[in-house]
Amino acid sequence: MITLRRALLASCCSLALVLAACSSGSSGGSDGTKDANGTAATTSTTAAAKADPAYEEMGPDPVGTRTIALDDGRRVVVWYPAEAAAADAPKETFDIASLLSPELQAKISPDLRPQYEIDAHPGAKPAADGPYPVVLFSHGFAGFPEQSADLVTHLASWGFVVIAPDHVERSLSGLLGTAAKGVTPREDPEVLSASLDAVIADAKADGSPLGGLLDLDKVAVAGHSAGASAAYLTASSDDRVKAFIAYSVGTGRPDANGKVAERPVPDVPGMVMIGSADGIIEPSASQKVYEGMEPPKYLVEIADAGHLVFSDICLIGKDRGGLVQLTKDAGLDLGQDLLRLASDGCQADALDPAKAFPAIDHYSVAFLRYELGLDPEPVGLDAATAASFTTADVTFESDPG
Repeated sequence: MITLRRALLASCCSLALVLAACSSGSSGGSDGTKDANGTAATTSTTAAAKADPAYEEMGPDPVGTRTIALDDGRRVVVWYPAEAAAADAPKETFDIASLLSPELQAKISPDLRPQYEIDAHPGAKPAADGPYPVVLFSHGFAGFPEQSADLVTHLASWGFVVIAPDHVERSLSGLLGTAAKGVTPREDPEVLSASLDAVIADAKADGSPLGGLLDLDKVAVAGHSAGASAAYLTASSDDRVKAFIAYSVGTGRPDANGKVAERPVPDVPGMVMIGSADGIIEPSASQKVYEGMEPPKYLVEIADAGHLVFSDICLIGKDRGGLVQLTKDAGLDLGQDLLRLASDGCQADALDPAKAFPAIDHYSVAFLRYELGLDPEPVGLDAATAASFTTADVTFESDPG
């Protein structure tokens, strides 16, 4: 069994049925200051003075988890801060093969089904210090709510309630036809907003562990790949959202004529994260999105990291050949294009995602805590902190406005 704790996230290499629309480039690092023209000043983070990344380790709270359903049947997974006693309770175990149809599951020997242990405790009693800020999380194309388990549980351990719906229109289970049946397709922002509404309703029900946990004055949205675009759009469409994070965000999908529709620029603080070796969403596309955003805005780039660095997908079933082998065992023919896209970042020459997690986790927490008002001053939201990570080369840029 593979554990999600960072101590055991020692290696990676495998597939993920996660892909998305594309674009490309790179970015520089900045100390957050501006030059005489008002442009964010860029510096080399490797030369900057080091500072402690306060949020790279798991936070003080154990994490509870609960799954509910929208009115159309799709899954919504919630992670939340739990009471201290939850640390002794059984942890969540995710079986990626459960997303396959019963017929395909029958083709996989039980001893070949990778069980991925997530650092969360189903049904745990919530911590007593709520209410807590809320983060909506949108998975990538052919992904699933648990795909970025390290990130979402890390956020919950630092005092956030994370809500992750199954976008069945583009999720793995939806594409395989094993998600909720007869679901009327919805646009991503509608799914995210409806998920927040559903969790609010659930929190009001008798006996719900989510009762009293939600601080609806502090709502953010985050997402990876196709989910990053969903987060970007939701930050404009839902006025409850006060900040957003886009991991590997593209400029949008072209239509049949090759034109990409313009989309509104969110008027709330935003952060973009890039893997410099991303072969699915070109880094220059993410850079372009960042440049078009309104301040305050932040950019984090991780050298040599591929597309899946912002997920746990390269780690699931790694010791048994990963998800690529799982699909072969199930008799699925993914095709070369999908295999290439679905393994981007899991290759031997890519940065091990586990080595990038400390930087991803720290900057995500630092940004959300500051921009949602939990930290009165930025904590480690600077280039000096980027220079402190020893397992990944990280650059940081910001424009405070």
